[in-house]
Amino acid sequence: MSQNNRVKFTSNKGRAQYPWLNQPDTAFGGDPKYKTNLIVDDASALVEMINQVAESEFGKNWSKARLPYKTDEDTGETVFLTKSKYVPSFFDATGANLVDGQVPKIWGGSVLKVGGFIAPYEVSGSKGITLQLTRVQVIEPVSSGEQGGDGFDAVEGGFVGQDILQEAFDAEDAPQTQSADRF
Repeated sequence: MSQNNRVKFTSNKGRAQYPWLNQPDTAFGGDPKYKTNLIVDDASALVEMINQVAESEFGKNWSKARLPYKTDEDTGETVFLTKSKYVPSFFDATGANLVDGQVPKIWGGSVLKVGGFIAPYEVSGSKGITLQLTRVQVIEPVSSGEQGGDGFDAVEGGFVGQDILQEAFDAEDAPQTQSADRF
């Protein structure tokens, strides 16, 4: 596989899923990887580009290759898997480059566009296509408290965590008594 087979891509905007963009994922003892899945509504153009690269690289058996996307039949959304050994470049919604201190924490649900290279690979008889991540456009970052709608709306009259703290505080202020029945 030569580097000449790499094709530049830019996704449509989508929602980040399991992003590791501010720091690399080092789990499971492998090489550190910057990565994110991107859930996109209208993915037909990028899917077509990936399929064309796979067909030109692997011929008529290209559909047996591992491809970096999955389509949810129920929702019609496509999930793209992107990764890199290197820190991607970050851009804001206007396209301006972001430097280290300007890059927000990126959590699941953040609205992003990603870009890089569509690259074929062949390792130990396994053939496939990977999306090599080189750049990220942050359109709507989601912080840890927002979680992209993963939380719940308030429910009147239900359990409130603050009540437990108040009960514990009140119990500390109460006079401590001992029962004489112990002796």
